[in-house]
Amino acid sequence: MNYYAGIDSGSTTSEVVIVDDDLRIVAYKKILTRGNIQTAVKAILDEALRDLGCGVEELSYTISTGYGRKSVPEANQTITEITCYAVGAHFLNPDVRTIIDIGGQDSKVISTDENGMVKDFVMNDKCAAGTGRFLEMLANTFDVPIDALGELSARAEKSVKISSVCAVFAESEMISLFSQGVPREDIVHGAHQAVCERVSGLLRRITMVERVMFCGGVARNTGIVKGFHDLLGVDIVVPADVDRVGALGAALLARQKQRS
Repeated sequence: MNYYAGIDSGSTTSEVVIVDDDLRIVAYKKILTRGNIQTAVKAILDEALRDLGCGVEELSYTISTGYGRKSVPEANQTITEITCYAVGAHFLNPDVRTIIDIGGQDSKVISTDENGMVKDFVMNDKCAAGTGRFLEMLANTFDVPIDALGELSARAEKSVKISSVCAVFAESEMISLFSQGVPREDIVHGAHQAVCERVSGLLRRITMVERVMFCGGVARNTGIVKGFHDLLGVDIVVPADVDRVGALGAALLARQKQRS
């Protein structure tokens, strides 16, 4: 049996997925990158290979993707995350035509065809607003775990408009609203709406076609998922493991490259 590895090295987390000839996911590992890409990737790749009982030399082909893809010496090839996310999403749900990915430092929307090939994409990597970093700031502002934001948003009695499009100014605006007695639940809900509206602005620059898949760590936030559902008026597909879509796509492409 041959093994093919996909490594998605992101600014916040890194993931490794290994598939076999039969397209089965035989190993999956995730780690916080913590600024040292090579160390993080080596740690989870070694762990995945230990689970399989083989060494790195036994991998038939390895592709790296993501923010730090060029800093992965174990990879035979690098491919952009746009392509890898499209391939991974198509494998998980062949009906998907639009992909929303919100990572730690960027957000992107991807349009694909019926074969999972990229038709168009738009990325925002210039501003923290509309990214996971904005939500980390939101959690820190109200001193709550980031995983609790969705629950807080669900308890909101009304949505407060966050007018600032810059993350720094938005933070000041939210602190001011809280000091005026506005419940934090309402502010969090408004912040979620602001994220969804900003990313939806990217969607308007491509042709959004159902079905829509939402992946990346922010897809765990039920408030953001609901925000997209309400704003776009469509059901949002959230994969079982939102973090591994890019690494899965890279692994599938590694198998394809080796066997072509």
